[in-house]
Amino acid sequence: MSKQIVICDDHLLFLNGISELLKNTNKNYSISKFSDVHACMLHLKDHAPDVLICDLNINNSDGFVMLEELKYQLKNTKTIILTAYYEEFLIQKAKKMGINAFLKKETTAEELINVIENKSKEFYTNENYKKNLSVYSTMDNPIINKFRISRQEKEIIKLIIKGLTSKEIADVLFISKTTVDTHRKNIHKKLEISNSSSLIKFAHENNLLH
Repeated sequence: MSKQIVICDDHLLFLNGISELLKNTNKNYSISKFSDVHACMLHLKDHAPDVLICDLNINNSDGFVMLEELKYQLKNTKTIILTAYYEEFLIQKAKKMGINAFLKKETTAEELINVIENKSKEFYTNENYKKNLSVYSTMDNPIINKFRISRQEKEIIKLIIKGLTSKEIADVLFISKTTVDTHRKNIHKKLEISNSSSLIKFAHENNLLH
């Protein structure tokens, strides 16, 4: 009996590539692919697959929201997030939601297939993901806590330090650019700095990058 797999991603080259990759294995996979989140949701409501592979940002929709809305229909489905947004706070959110695996898009074919075939219910991420999480361990720094920086402000500080623009930060965190700009103003006010250069300087001086 074939294993039913649904893939949802709005990047067509990636969507088609993953589909072909799985079809060309020696596994008995039946693939359904969707580039539109609403079409995918309609399909999933009536046809719960064995495995669902989806991105986090699909047609500007939040993949987490889709999975939450369909959690009853997908209660027996292995859910795999395959995304470019490989950040620790997203990984922890996925784990808390009961998602089975959180993988970066650079994941090898071998590893993806192993995750699909693995019968373990233990939450899985790429084995070397900690090497790619650059600043989060610093966010418990007492200097940051002293200034009463909120959790989301901490996330935004991390992304600013990594060089992301407000628009890019908004896309990563699934919030509006206006919200990001408001947080940036609050961060500047709390830390008594005037711009991103000052924030990066502050981060270096207070060991927030190590």
